Amino acid sequence: MTYQSQRFSLSVSVSVSVSQSQPSLKASSTMNLHLFILFLVLITTLTWSTSAQANCTRVCNGESVAYPFGFSDGCEIRLNCSEGGDIRVGGEYNVQNITSDRILVNLPAKCDRKFDEIRVFNSDNFALSSRNGLLLEKCNSTLNDCVVSTARVENHFNLQKCDTRDNSSTMNCYSEDDPDREEFVNLKQLDDARCQILFSSVTVDVNGSGSTPSMPVSLEFQLLDLGWWVRGECSCDKNASCRNVSYANRTVGYRCHCNEGFAGDGFAAGNGCRRG
Repeated sequence: MTYQSQRFSLSVSVSVSVSQSQPSLKASSTMNLHLFILFLVLITTLTWSTSAQANCTRVCNGESVAYPFGFSDGCEIRLNCSEGGDIRVGGEYNVQNITSDRILVNLPAKCDRKFDEIRVFNSDNFALSSRNGLLLEKCNSTLNDCVVSTARVENHFNLQKCDTRDNSSTMNCYSEDDPDREEFVNLKQLDDARCQILFSSVTVDVNGSGSTPSMPVSLEFQLLDLGWWVRGECSCDKNASCRNVSYANRTVGYRCHCNEGFAGDGFAAGNGCRRG
């Protein structure tokens, strides 16, 4: 409302200035009008950007998250802040950590979690990454030729036993065949298998280059890895590089990463990059 009022006032001022100008000054007046229009466009862009930042709540129960994350509609990537002060994805999945390209979410083993719940982890700004090994039950077909013993999983991780009276004693596991080439999980292939239960997930992380077998590998059970991005064209700090993110064979957004020797979120609209 304030911005609209200011714009109307400036428009009237320009109009009056042009109408009162002498004929010999028409060209100059026209140029001034063009400059005013350009000024208005710049002010509009600046006001919109500032407004979007101001309308984003980035604190949940005293804990803040960095740009581009937040907890309100004005945020670039919206997470949820529960009544108890937990940072969540969806209604019930607690966020364990946020990095420069990942959101790590707790996915407790659960015998009756419907497979369709997996769609909570795919949004306009994040999706299941190929670092996940999904544990699924009651599938119509085998995925990746991978089958594991349900009892072994339950016993190894000291989990509550599932009722398998209407199912076999095994569960399916799924991961992308080439995680170095595909950053995200192919949901269509999962849908085709018609699995009914999303039991849990194992996050696989290679500490170094994924193409080097000798590098140490860490496995985190009951943890889900989401890759995130900001929609739109690259808008990074001058000391950052921009990486386009592709999902399902199309570019969906980008991430910013500070260059070597600099630290920060890398985004022009965030805190940018500063010398480390």
